[in-house]
Amino acid sequence: MKIGFIGAGNMSRAILTGISKSEVLDSKNVFVSNRSKEKLESIESDFGFNVSTDNSYVIKNAKDVLFICVKPQVFDTIAKDIKKSINQKQLVVSIMAGKSIEYLEKTLGTKNIIRVMPNTPCLVGAGVSAVAGSEMALKNNNYNDVLEVLKTIGEVIEVDEKYINAITQVSGASPAWIFMMIEALADGGVECGLPRDMAYKFATSAVYGSGKLASMKYAENKTHPGVLKDMVTSPAGTTIEGVRVLEENGFRGAIIDAVLQSYSRSLEM
Repeated sequence: MKIGFIGAGNMSRAILTGISKSEVLDSKNVFVSNRSKEKLESIESDFGFNVSTDNSYVIKNAKDVLFICVKPQVFDTIAKDIKKSINQKQLVVSIMAGKSIEYLEKTLGTKNIIRVMPNTPCLVGAGVSAVAGSEMALKNNNYNDVLEVLKTIGEVIEVDEKYINAITQVSGASPAWIFMMIEALADGGVECGLPRDMAYKFATSAVYGSGKLASMKYAENKTHPGVLKDMVTSPAGTTIEGVRVLEENGFRGAIIDAVLQSYSRSLEM
């Protein structure tokens, strides 16, 4: 399989890293384009992939699969140029938020479309990617190969496209909010007298371990996160006092509102 990437940002590089580490593809069959020569030089040096500032070079050589890894705000600008080079057998994989399969089909003139919503933990191989494909894409010989590529950076879950915009917030955008929570936890620790480095170490470890525990328990027997929360909150203890303060300040409501507002924004793109 020959595969190409238009765009070399963080998510694109995460996938390229996964490909390189897993050796799922030969480096000579991977092609990457980007405006930044500096990024391309880094990719060529680190992975040995073929690079170019010319998108048409990538589309021409990546005969099987083409990943579009650009920001949705700039997609329309490059779409006109790349449309004329795409062949009808090529699987086009978009990781852009807010751009539907129908829109991509009309804009790029092909029915072979896959939408993917990865998240930033993919950078460390611990991500999750939601995948939705057009009817034609699902029948493409390279569809399962795309799933194997995505599995190099974490879990892959096939979904109906109608869920993608919601998943974008719950999975794609939420790491930013979790990082904010980590920062706030550390700030609270510093206020209590902890050295900054120690505060970040314990805050990041607590979030990592909690996520792993919640994921494992839910996979095992659908254990509700509230059950895990109850395990930590002793009667008249310190944790339940913190829970009370969070509830008084609208902690859960603020998160729900963030998801809903981000979801609305994705529909506008």
